[in-house]
Amino acid sequence: MSKKGFDFRLEVENVKDNEEFNNNTELINEIKKLFKETPFLLDGAGFCENREFLIISGQVCRDSKKEAQAEYIIFKEKLLRIFKRFYKKVRLIDIFIAYFTTLH
Repeated sequence: MSKKGFDFRLEVENVKDNEEFNNNTELINEIKKLFKETPFLLDGAGFCENREFLIISGQVCRDSKKEAQAEYIIFKEKLLRIFKRFYKKVRLIDIFIAYFTTLH
């Protein structure tokens, strides 16, 4: 049976690579915990070259496209809740989504 999914890149605006972020161990630990609990593949997270926003990339693959999208939305909401506790103006923007179907 084939599976459906997508690769994604998510941009977290108004979170910069600076002392406020780097010295906030509570925030960093919560993000690490969420990443460990996430049931799909996260390729990585890091700041863009100008250090003005955080980028998270990964892949979600499930039995249906709707299941994959639902799981991704749940992840984004959890991530947004974490960031909103530490930043006033944070926004999550999908900058890349490429859908696929496996052949199994």
